[in-house]
Amino acid sequence: MMNLTAVTHGRPKQLQSLMCCAAALLLSACQQTQIVFTPTEPPSLASFEIPYPLDNHLPESGVIIPATDPMFSDEVHTELDLPYQLHRLASVQSTHDLSSNSLSNRVSLAAVSSQAPFNNPDILQIALQEKARAQAIHLADPCLETFSIRVSLHSINLSLTCPDDVNHIYGLLVQFWQQNTFVDATTAPVDVDNIRRQLKLNKHLNAFSGAEIDKVWREKLLGPEHPYNKVLNNDALFDSLNLKQLQQIQQQASSQAQWHLFLPNMQAKNAEFDLQGSIKQWPMLTTSLPKSFPKSSSHEDKLETTTPKQTKKIYLIDAPGSVQTQVRLGYRIDHSINHAIGHTVDSELGDMSETSQLSSQEVALSCRSLSALMGRSFSGRLYYDLREKRGLTYGIYGQCANAPLSSSIKFYGSTAIEHTGAFVVGILDHLALVKTQSASQGEINALKTYLIGEDLLSQDNSIQRENQYLQQLATELTQVDVQKLNAELQALTPKRLQQLANGAFSGEPLIILRGDIDRIIPDLTSKLPEWQLERVKVD
Repeated sequence: MMNLTAVTHGRPKQLQSLMCCAAALLLSACQQTQIVFTPTEPPSLASFEIPYPLDNHLPESGVIIPATDPMFSDEVHTELDLPYQLHRLASVQSTHDLSSNSLSNRVSLAAVSSQAPFNNPDILQIALQEKARAQAIHLADPCLETFSIRVSLHSINLSLTCPDDVNHIYGLLVQFWQQNTFVDATTAPVDVDNIRRQLKLNKHLNAFSGAEIDKVWREKLLGPEHPYNKVLNNDALFDSLNLKQLQQIQQQASSQAQWHLFLPNMQAKNAEFDLQGSIKQWPMLTTSLPKSFPKSSSHEDKLETTTPKQTKKIYLIDAPGSVQTQVRLGYRIDHSINHAIGHTVDSELGDMSETSQLSSQEVALSCRSLSALMGRSFSGRLYYDLREKRGLTYGIYGQCANAPLSSSIKFYGSTAIEHTGAFVVGILDHLALVKTQSASQGEINALKTYLIGEDLLSQDNSIQRENQYLQQLATELTQVDVQKLNAELQALTPKRLQQLANGAFSGEPLIILRGDIDRIIPDLTSKLPEWQLERVKVD
């Protein structure tokens, strides 16, 4: 019995020993296996040519014509010294607005500063949102529950959309700009402690979500001394903010702003506006404001900034343990840099290094057309190749940032850690291809259809309509300028697009990656050996 027991207990021990040896061999084999990352491939383009009719019974689509009528009509009252420019929604727009209830009136009060960015607009946005929340509770006015705010570096737009009379809505909006609005007990004071908490929370959320990469992008693209980098993310002020400082931020914004009031057209219900009453309610009567709004001097003369020269350098933000790499890649487009726009791209016919002074229209045309050509979601070159053909990403997109003091084109997306090198190389290959190979006429036609259709759809949405108009005001594009831009877009040819690409994508692009650095560096070094890698620490 003793021997039988010993044998019975011995077998499991032998099996355990064999299993341990097998596991050790497997682990050893895994450690010695070299990881093979995704290979690179030449860029692939979609075909926009239709070789035969899909259905002879289908009607041919007509050419999409861009809108020529203005979105808003400006009311001029020479007998009154209005502190704002009054805009009425054009009558043609009201019949097909897909974004608002026809029984409601939308009123917006916008502060625009085209000459310089607002200081601390990120703080002011949180503060005004907190004011709206407190005011809605205190006054129990359902109209305040529709409060919306859209803030950019050059505009702050407050809107309310409700069935009330436009004069009542206007009265609610101007309260946000009263000099003592953040401490006024009659309209509900704000909780400055809560504002500080939200600002700090947003900073932590950005680091957690990966949005911090956009902060690094802006710093590396523009340089630390650029106004756009000096008016945002004031961490010291986030910590010490008090009501007095909050009032100073608000009053500074109101003093540098040109004001624009957007009202529904006269055919809308309760749209009769009391001009005299609006002047009495205006919170900035002591501020010296011009009666008219003349066109200012060119943006090139406003602020002299030094554009950082981009070299073959990839900036890396470490995110240990992440399973994907965030990618930002693009170019800055300024009004005066080495561009080939307006010059031939044929090497035997001319040199593309000539410095040209770009107009606002040329910057806007380059920014819009090229960002859409490469990154307009499903039909963009990058999406088609890097997702549909090669499966390197869930999505890659293009963004045109056309601002008064700087414009840029950025391509952004995320990819798996093992695809990082191939993903970046794929974007770079397409940027090189668009400069050397003309697009087909079919692709040009598809691009025009997309951009003009996008413009038409934006006019059917009240929010996008106002944003588009405020963008024109900030960049000082008149309606005539917009029509010229649309005409250039309609006349776009493959050769012209190639000229735009050689101008906008000149020099080296800015590349910023956020991912697990230790895992992606070997792949980057292998696929991009001529590029220098530099780690960036985010504050």
